[in-house]
Amino acid sequence: MRPDDVPVLGLLRQSMSFHAERQRVLSENVANANTPGYTAKDLDVADFQRALQRQMRNEASGPSSGGVRMAATEAGHMRGSSDAVARTWDSMDAPDSETTINGNSVVLEEQMVRAQDTRMQYESALTLYQKSLGLLRMAIKPPAR
Repeated sequence: MRPDDVPVLGLLRQSMSFHAERQRVLSENVANANTPGYTAKDLDVADFQRALQRQMRNEASGPSSGGVRMAATEAGHMRGSSDAVARTWDSMDAPDSETTINGNSVVLEEQMVRAQDTRMQYESALTLYQKSLGLLRMAIKPPAR
């Protein structure tokens, strides 16, 4: 069994992927805080939450949920080990509360608060992922004699 075969690990990996990408976007905002005309960007957190809810419903309903599955139609095709679909997240313009006279809409304080929140969420998902792997290792370990 691979870690990808455990649904909770797939959800946690998606969460870590989202938060890592959001951290990258927020760091670009901070780097461009003095760039004239730059509009702050962010990822759609609501879209991420909806995708997470959809994935949890699909996992709960099992393989008979009628979802789309990958099919290997030729001998050379690779079979997927997990039904979880890797997703990329698109950034969108998300101007902060104020825009300077040069058209820059990055407020460093707001960006730092978002970055801190994102870091805490990433670390929470990472901790849960590590603990889940530890439980799996404990479960597959042969009993002590």
